[in-house]
Amino acid sequence: MRVIINYKLMFGMDKLMHFIGFAGISALIGVFMLIISDRDRVKDQLSVIWFVLVTIGIIEEYRQYLDPVRSSEFFDAIANIFGVTTGVGITLGVSYILASKQEILSNVFRLYPMILIMLLIGLLYFNERPFLIDVSIREQVRSLAALIGF
Repeated sequence: MRVIINYKLMFGMDKLMHFIGFAGISALIGVFMLIISDRDRVKDQLSVIWFVLVTIGIIEEYRQYLDPVRSSEFFDAIANIFGVTTGVGITLGVSYILASKQEILSNVFRLYPMILIMLLIGLLYFNERPFLIDVSIREQVRSLAALIGF
């Protein structure tokens, strides 16, 4: 007996839309809760948001079972749960950044320009299709990269 797995059904565009929709809704609700609530109770409120939205996502799949035009799918509910978890996780990350923003932002903005410049020079070095760059300039960029140690 051979089992055929329909990957389009399991991981198709429909599941991506469920994931993005629930991640967006939970992130928006979470950010709204961050704005209007006390910062000491953020974890408690985010756990309530997670519980309510996961329950709504699962009940919505049961509702679709009762609708003759729609279909109910287990993987839609799983995508809803992953979306809610991602959105709440993003909100939790934002709350931690806001709580210790002075230290984190100063470290990030100190390192970011150096990393960004190295990445852009690397892209100029590996660029396969020239875009308004003369070959001699391209060779100069490669020489500069070799001098720096790339």
